[in-house]
Amino acid sequence: MKALDSTLTDLRVILVEPKFEESIGFVARAMKNFGLSNLRVVNPRTILGPDGRMRGGHAQDVLDSMLEHSSLEEALEGLDLSIGTTAQKSYASSNLVRKPMTPKELGKVVKSQAGTVGIVFGREGTGLTNAELDQCDATLTIPASPEYQTLNLSHAAAIVFYELHLTSGESTTDQLASEQVKRTILRFMSESAAKSGMEQPDRSLLARAFRNILGRSGLRHREGNLLAEALRRVSETLNPHVNSLESSETPPAVSESDAESGDWAEDPRVFLRAAFPRIRRPT
Repeated sequence: MKALDSTLTDLRVILVEPKFEESIGFVARAMKNFGLSNLRVVNPRTILGPDGRMRGGHAQDVLDSMLEHSSLEEALEGLDLSIGTTAQKSYASSNLVRKPMTPKELGKVVKSQAGTVGIVFGREGTGLTNAELDQCDATLTIPASPEYQTLNLSHAAAIVFYELHLTSGESTTDQLASEQVKRTILRFMSESAAKSGMEQPDRSLLARAFRNILGRSGLRHREGNLLAEALRRVSETLNPHVNSLESSETPPAVSESDAESGDWAEDPRVFLRAAFPRIRRPT
């Protein structure tokens, strides 16, 4: 993975079920203004025609390369960090999905980080559902007047692109933790919470809160590996009688440089056990 550069070429823009072809054209034009080119649409409710093309201006190349997906899950594949946008904040303590950051805060998160970042925009008028926001690593909102908080889709997109553009341009080798690393962290955390006796509703809230933290922090690859290993040890210590890795075959040795390369095994426990020293359980 390469770093986000001055043209933000590693940023993927995802529009969920856009209703108007003009919206697609205007967003593409805003993307072109800030050097973006990777546009995806999920189940569009319109066909891109002359009106959308006209609104796109000189961003015809962005529209020509646009990809269509049948689901948001498919559009999110391969991202290291996914951000869902929303105009609706929640003041309920139980709704952790709608606890967003601002575009400026997102710029600080991705500044000087290597990896692929996706920004997800919802439908004109209704935005993204809670279920769709829950598929993202974190959420984002644009501070606006409480009298009318909902921005036009392309206007909101332009503001986000501008803030990210301001903080881009610094090269780095510091890679973001991959989606697979983050899923592994959440898996071991969930296992540990279950073994400690935490009820399912509380575990669901914990998982969402932890995912918010991971998304807002811009977790680095090495940090992610260390955190996953720590949670693995906690999980196995809480339940020493269940260990899916115990077998007659010993995993091959993996160096620390291999651990940082992100080449995870299909079962993350195999990778972690090989990449880090074996713990001695208390007797």
